[in-house]
Amino acid sequence: EATKTLPKVKGYVICPKCGNDEAYYWLLQTRRSDEPPTRFYRCTKCNHVWREYE
Repeated sequence: EATKTLPKVKGYVICPKCGNDEAYYWLLQTRRSDEPPTRFYRCTKCNHVWREYE
């Protein structure tokens, strides 16, 4: 699965769906180019995806 090649964080984020503290993440420019990118997370336990704006 391609997700397993993404960087992973542990203890930095908490999945809002299941409470797991480990997730894969990636950055995507979803707004104007002069604003910081959006960080997306995918839970390693339940596969829930959520985002965080920097």
